[in-house]
Parts: sequence; C-alpha cells; structure tokens
Amino acid sequence: MRFGADFSALTDRFSLDSKQPVALAVSGGSDSLALLFMCHHWAKMTGRSLIALTVDHGLRPEAKFEAAAVAAHCADIGIQHQTLCWTEPKPTQSAARAARYRLLARAVQDAEASCLLTGHTLDDVIETALIRRRRGIRGPMQAGPALAAPLPSWPDGRGIALLRPLVRVRRTALRTFLKVRDIEWVDDPSNDNPSFERVRVRKFLARHETLAEMASHAVMTLQAERARADAALGEDLAKIAVRADGLIETLSPALSPRLAGLLARCASGSDRDPRGGAMGHMLANLTTAGSRQTLGGAWFQRTQSGFAIGRDPATGHRQFDRTLFDGRYVRDPRAKLPDQNDASFLVRHALPGDRAWREIISERLAHLRHCYLTPFYDCISV
Repeated sequence: MRFGADFSALTDRFSLDSKQPVALAVSGGSDSLALLFMCHHWAKMTGRSLIALTVDHGLRPEAKFEAAAVAAHCADIGIQHQTLCWTEPKPTQSAARAARYRLLARAVQDAEASCLLTGHTLDDVIETALIRRRRGIRGPMQAGPALAAPLPSWPDGRGIALLRPLVRVRRTALRTFLKVRDIEWVDDPSNDNPSFERVRVRKFLARHETLAEMASHAVMTLQAERARADAALGEDLAKIAVRADGLIETLSPALSPRLAGLLARCASGSDRDPRGGAMGHMLANLTTAGSRQTLGGAWFQRTQSGFAIGRDPATGHRQFDRTLFDGRYVRDPRAKLPDQNDASFLVRHALPGDRAWREIISERLAHLRHCYLTPFYDCISV
C-alpha cells in the first residue's frame, strides 16, 4: 500500500535499528486513526514494532473515552498503546500544546524510540500557510508542518524526530480510507469552534472550493520550496563549530535570521524562538568585530571571521535533573569539561559546577541538520 510518504524511506533515516519501535501520536480523529491503520499494514510488511500514544489533556470529559477507543483499536490489531494524562493547570492552548509534546517526548524516550509519527495532512499545511500569510510571513516558511523536524520540546525531545508522512494527503482521502474499512473516528468539538483562527480558515475554505483548490496547488509548490530551504539550512549547520566548553562559533561571516534563531535556542538550552523580526534587526547591528547584542536568551558577538554565540548571563540556569544541566550539558563521568581557567571567558558563567559534564549543543545541531536534510522527493510517494 502506497499512501502518503514512503514510510520505510522516512523512518529509516531516524530509526535504523529494526528492533527499535516506531511511535505514533493517535488522538482518535480521522487523520491520526488513518495513520494508525496505515502504519499497522506497513509494520506487518516490514516487521517493525509500533507503539501508539494518546494524550488526554483533561480539557473535556469525553477525552478519556476517546483514548479508550484508540486503545481498543490498538488491542484489536495487536499494537501497544499508552494513554498520557496531563494533570497540570491548563491556562492556555499553547500550554496544552507544549504539554502534549512534552508528554509524548518522554513516552518516546521511555519506549527507546527515536521518531514520532503524526497525522498532519495537506489540509493542515494549507490552513497553516494561510494563517502565516495573514500574519505577514512570505516565502517557503509559509508551508508548515514540514515532512520532518526536530520534536519541538527541549530537552525532553532530545534526539527525537517528528515525522509527518501524510503532509501531501487530503483529509477527505483519509476519511474515505477509514469508511471503506468501516472504521469510526471521533470529531473533537473544538475543531468546529469558530473562536479558533484555524477553524475559521477551515470553514472559509469549505465555502470557497475553487479557492481551496488553488491554495492546495500553491501550497504543494511551497512545500517543495520549503524542503529546499530546509536543506540549505542543514548545509549551513555543517559550518557551525562548538567548543568543548559550549561556545558556539560560526565559520562564515554570513548568518541568516533563521539560522541565528536556531543557534540562539541551542546556546540558551531552550526551545523558544526569538521574537519575530528582532533577529534580523539584531544581526544588522552587528557590523564590526567585537560588537555584541543579546536576544532570545543568547548573546551574539561579531568576530573577525564570523560570530561567537553563548548563553545570556542574565538568564538563570535550569537544572532539569542530576544528569542534565541547563539543556546544554549532560553528566558524563568520563568527560573532562574545561575548568574555569581553561574555558573561554565568554562562557565561564554558563558552565556546570564541576568537570564531569560534556556539552550536547553539538549533538543538538547534528540532529537539527539531519532533520532538515531529509530528502523530500525521495520520501514522498504521492
């Protein structure tokens, strides 16, 4: 069965060990449920094991029954399933999204998997593109979600790739796939709530079919452009060096705002992007060697050959546990982190308290590069 991306071509880039399970995020909606059954067919053909993960945010009383329905589907076809419950305060939708990825990341790590598949469709990409355009974003970055990306939760998602094999498949095709097999799905009532911008865009497209079809073709072109832009970003990441003390150095005098934003995240140990166009403005001000500015939890200093980048000293460190410091160092008894005297004075303030640590900034950059260099046309088979 060829539907969506070539699952093997996609997952093999991030999960070479055939004994390693592949994780799926399954909510019970049509998109993720279709993904579940497609992956089941693929797994039977390839011998891969799967684990399905359902997040119950605790926002609706029906959610626990929907999770139970997914569990029942998984039991029927012999797939391991786990429900992940969010029990923290629920202030905003963005907090729910962050919690969802955090819970999924930890479950993927516990399962010793290295990739998580989601059911994002071409419809999601079209809606996102229109929302981003309304917010002033132009060019390839309008197209998202991408085929492959780092899991947007750090450090919980360390080393995990988020894969979306259905980003060129329409939702109607997935629902036809389920109807033919007499598989029922759940419609989340929030998907019909016009207070959400995405729902308003979806309803607008449903009323204007010709415009929706034009948007579909335009977005598929943008997807290809986004893939080329991501590949170029991946090549740029190869020009970044990280010293043993965690100081980031660029080997080129040119630095795009998008690349600088990634480096700010890596230098600060966070998963938050700097504000809108602020990064481009900051880079424009760094014109002479020695000039320095701070943004996004990181400082950027122009050097003779490029930039040096480190953690903003005004931002407090985050000790996640005894094995991970600040999202930038992992405890390793065999390591010998440079001490205060040997480390660059630029990053001495940001080091852990002893030497039994090694930096994982370079590991994070390598994972980013691997995700962005995923060959779009080799993996997409629609």
